[in-house]
Amino acid sequence: MESILEARDLVKRYPVGGSEVEVVRGVSLSVKRGEFVAIMGESGAGKSTVLHLLGGLDQPNAGEVIIDGVPFGSLDDEHASMTRRTKTGFVFQYFNLLPILSVAENVALPFLIAGVSVAEKRSRVEEVLEMVGLSEKVNHRPDQLSAGEQQRVAIARALAGEPAILLADEPTGNLDYATGAEILDILWDSSERLGQTIVLVTHDARAAAYADRVLIVRDGQIIDEVRLGRRANHDAGPLIARLAQLGL
Repeated sequence: MESILEARDLVKRYPVGGSEVEVVRGVSLSVKRGEFVAIMGESGAGKSTVLHLLGGLDQPNAGEVIIDGVPFGSLDDEHASMTRRTKTGFVFQYFNLLPILSVAENVALPFLIAGVSVAEKRSRVEEVLEMVGLSEKVNHRPDQLSAGEQQRVAIARALAGEPAILLADEPTGNLDYATGAEILDILWDSSERLGQTIVLVTHDARAAAYADRVLIVRDGQIIDEVRLGRRANHDAGPLIARLAQLGL
């Protein structure tokens, strides 16, 4: 199976107090089309920075990201923006919904930004809202929804444009365990039924256990990989055992 997302020797440094701190140190990875991969590590390990580099939200100091065969660093600003919009979808810990817009309008927002009429994409908005179980709340505002429902809207918005890759940064971080499990079920079902490629960043082994493969990050480097395979039970036991061996 071909790779849809690659990173080669990524390095990212940030200026801190007159010097530079290396947050990502030589990260290389490859994600196959339709694969569900988790990037796991403790707070400050560099996992979210890796995700932002993979999605083109930040640029590396060295190394390159290749999205669907195209080196991201070779693109000018216009084509880089187009690639982010058409190839990737993002889900974050904080839902980032516009409070004055309805559920349907929030989901349709990427189409408006791209200059596509909502009428033209109405069926797609309805489709993804049905997928996340919110067909009955299309006219609700975000403040009329629970936290879990708001995250469902964020997932629907990310999937609306049919991105090749869905990048999720701690999508269950603000949710209780039961609600978080519902969100992870939606992501897994999207990967299982639709072949959606997903890269999930998390510090939670129970969330990471939904993935086919887990990359473990420490001090800005990938230090281990745990292959779990496509499993319906999402048992975190093997992953937790490996983390204990690594002292995490």
